[in-house]
Amino acid sequence: MPLNDKKIISIILEECAGIQERCPGYHEEIQEVITDILKYERDHRLAALNIQQKINDKCGAAARFLAGQLGHDTGEDA
Repeated sequence: MPLNDKKIISIILEECAGIQERCPGYHEEIQEVITDILKYERDHRLAALNIQQKINDKCGAAARFLAGQLGHDTGEDA
């Protein structure tokens, strides 16, 4: 991984650490989402629409995690 990419990731992870901890595991969830999105962007085999769908799915999963941790109804049937 080029040095510039490492610096960008380092800055992003530092910023994640500064986010308010809304529930146990929140920082880890946010870091996982960002890490996965960066992986999607680096995988040139994925089409742009496929990357956008993967990002949408990942963000949706993180939102459901947070809603579940905070006891909010997600509006989805189990």
